Amino acid sequence: MVLKFLYITEDPFINKSEEFVRILAILFFPLPGAGTGYSANGQLTDPSGNTVAFFSIMNMLLNTEATAYPYTFTDSFHGPQIIIIPPGWSFSGFGRAIAVQGSLEEVLRVH
Repeated sequence: MVLKFLYITEDPFINKSEEFVRILAILFFPLPGAGTGYSANGQLTDPSGNTVAFFSIMNMLLNTEATAYPYTFTDSFHGPQIIIIPPGWSFSGFGRAIAVQGSLEEVLRVH
């Protein structure tokens, strides 16, 4: 199989393919102003409707002189978060997402 790039705008997203989807980044609207931050969250749900995992990312716009720079970080206490959506499962509550799709082995190799 070939690894595919996905820009997901459908929330909730249901993995209707036979491949696995790995979430790399999420964005929730509205965006904060310079010097402020917010948390974007998503939840992984099995086909029976049970929530089995959460994905959380903190975002902040840093203000330097005339420009605001985006800065993104995850909760370092819990380490990097990996969300893989198996076929038939869904991901919701995130707004927009960037992901890759392919076999389980392919999506696990992405750094």
